[in-house]
Amino acid sequence: MSEQRRTSKLHELLRFYFPLAVTWMLMMFTHTIISSGLARTVDPTVSTAAYAVALSLGAIFEAPSVMLRQTGMALISSRQSYQVVRRVAGITLLACMAIVLAIGYVPALGRFVFQDILGVTDELLAATITAFRVTMLLPIASTLRCFYHSLIMLNRRTTYISIGMFIRVGFMIVLIYCFSTYRWVVGPLVGAIAIVGGIFIEGVNAYWFGRKLVPEGETTITPRTAWSFYTPLIVSSLFVAMGKPFINGGLARMPNAAVALAAFNVASSFAWVLISTSQNVHQVTMVFGRDPLDRPLVKKFAATVGIVSTAALLAVSLSPLGRWLLTNLIQVPDELIEPSLWGIRTFALFPLVICWLEYNTGLLLLTQASRLVSLGKTVNLLATIAFVLTLAPLVPGAIAAPLAQLIGFASEGLVLQFGLSLQRHRLMQRSHY
Repeated sequence: MSEQRRTSKLHELLRFYFPLAVTWMLMMFTHTIISSGLARTVDPTVSTAAYAVALSLGAIFEAPSVMLRQTGMALISSRQSYQVVRRVAGITLLACMAIVLAIGYVPALGRFVFQDILGVTDELLAATITAFRVTMLLPIASTLRCFYHSLIMLNRRTTYISIGMFIRVGFMIVLIYCFSTYRWVVGPLVGAIAIVGGIFIEGVNAYWFGRKLVPEGETTITPRTAWSFYTPLIVSSLFVAMGKPFINGGLARMPNAAVALAAFNVASSFAWVLISTSQNVHQVTMVFGRDPLDRPLVKKFAATVGIVSTAALLAVSLSPLGRWLLTNLIQVPDELIEPSLWGIRTFALFPLVICWLEYNTGLLLLTQASRLVSLGKTVNLLATIAFVLTLAPLVPGAIAAPLAQLIGFASEGLVLQFGLSLQRHRLMQRSHY
């Protein structure tokens, strides 16, 4: 690649990536805002733990909606394909909502899921179910958001996504302030209402801009084609989302479970503000990695993002700044400070691993090898569960949880790396697709 071409592509890549990176960082910052709001409730440890479990279960049924970004980017190239993918999204949403309504409002099923499967204690059960009756609306909000995000990214108008996130952040800050000051709602509902409301706001923004960006091409696809691509991604997303409830279930069975759960939630929401910059790499790869000449640049870019994010997390967590932020900005209770810091230090390794597997994911999705991506997520879940069941009790809870996730991501990365080696020829054939 010539120096002039490399410079031009890098500028184009940065214009695409930067709004997405800012968006993801702000999105993760909203979780820190929620942690701050929960820390101001009457019983912050119980509220944070109940919210963490309710959110992790809601995220399982939200996960298929999140995959609409990749599905839309890969399949929508005309108004006809737009209609097909939209119908597939609607059917999936109806199925998810039927399940969450049953869990939330059939008492026997709710107790079975929360107590028998997730190991929620009697102390947390009522608060967790109350919060879940709000977080179960996440699939609706995320379907609206992610479907229209795919159209926005196809047209490289990522600034529109950032606008939606800025509105979401402002809305959530005001909401958390009102909840904390005027006590409109209490306990884990503070977090549940804020997160669902914020995503709904973001979804409305995505619809407003995305509805005008439907491609006018001539390509047609069948519902069978859409389902054959989307179904493996649904499966893979469910496997990823199931990891955190299993982790929470393992933490719930540890001594001092409420502290372990709360510290993990605080560390996760804090660390993912910086880790989140790694999560756009597969989208960068899908847009800029179609041409083999551009892939070395994309690969170096992915490595740089991982190294910078890891260095930043280590610098914060190992310096007095980390303790100051947790104590003064988020106002975390004293009992959670030290375990949260250790959790953040473990999370610091995530960006390196995630950038590696995200780059490979983008290349595999270009070949429509969604089954390989799904296999990687399956191995991720199995490795995470294996660690939680065998080794997690041997390490402190705040370290055990992120370490289990890290091992899962690393296992997924190995599967994708192997799968990519099998797809090299097909990737070359689809280079200019």
